[in-house]
Amino acid sequence: MTITEKLSSGITIVELCGTIDASTAPELQRHQAISDPTRTIVIDLARLDFLDSSGLGAIIGAARRKEESGANMLLSCMNQKVRRVFDITGTVRLFHIFDETAAAVDYATTLRKSQ
Repeated sequence: MTITEKLSSGITIVELCGTIDASTAPELQRHQAISDPTRTIVIDLARLDFLDSSGLGAIIGAARRKEESGANMLLSCMNQKVRRVFDITGTVRLFHIFDETAAAVDYATTLRKSQ
């Protein structure tokens, strides 16, 4: 798995590439932007090839910690394989999911202003 970051309109976009499974989920959990409970982020999943329950758990755990501290985690650009994992597990309802990263960033900016 490769994790890259960029900034857009003051919102951190975390791009995930490759596979998130039991062997890579801990790396995801330790990543600064994801582990910081006070930072609102958008996770771009366009280049994510595979996500198992460990990876899903890492994403959900980080999102819950952010929510508890008043921040948000939004998801964008899910491919069909990744979306299926969220749909089957019912976790799709826990997130704001956008087809385009720019739309997620715009929404995150709006959320931040309303807090």
